[in-house]
Amino acid sequence: MDSFGRTVDYLRISVTDRCNERCLYCMPQGYKGWEQKPDHLTAEEIVQVVRVAAGMGFRKFRLTGGEPLVRRDLLDIVCAMKQVPGVDVIGLSTNGTKLGALARSLHDAGLRTVNVSLDALDAEIYHRVTGGQVADVLAGIRAAVAAGFERVKLIAVLMRGVNEHELWPLVLFAAEHGLPLRLIELMPVTSTEVLTEKNFFPVSEAMELLAQRDELIAQPSAYLGW
Repeated sequence: MDSFGRTVDYLRISVTDRCNERCLYCMPQGYKGWEQKPDHLTAEEIVQVVRVAAGMGFRKFRLTGGEPLVRRDLLDIVCAMKQVPGVDVIGLSTNGTKLGALARSLHDAGLRTVNVSLDALDAEIYHRVTGGQVADVLAGIRAAVAAGFERVKLIAVLMRGVNEHELWPLVLFAAEHGLPLRLIELMPVTSTEVLTEKNFFPVSEAMELLAQRDELIAQPSAYLGW
């Protein structure tokens, strides 16, 4: 139990440092230090970690990265995790760019929840933030919804002067598709040029912007979990 009375029974496992995008808030531009290195854990070692953790009472597991879907053996990892006694839910955090082709197979392998990063709907802004193509992400989201995952959640990182004007379109997009949207403030995991007060956009200010468009109604069970 944590100090809020919640049972902590979930574990996040980073399966790779690699990523096929270069998000401003995550990775210094031009960094390639990990490209020639093997992943820290083999598939067998990841499953062993899950087996030990499940034996200690962990029930929910989320695979993260980097970008987990750049691992060619991710389907094998999910399949093996699903067979471990005590594992109730397997989730994935992804940028969604490779999800379109893999969503159905991942669901069939035992994956049950997906968190997809979506920092903008405007193609130019999305490319500025991530270096990727938003069309690939939207295709991944559609594929995940069609595959029947128990939950598909959208994640947006807020940056002043970059994507705050995308906030309302993102809310409307999430509402249209019946998906929860989580807003995240800029965190100290990138270069000092990006991590500045100028770029920081607090969630409180985002709420004020949303309140100008519509009424905000607090929900009694707003916690969206892991």
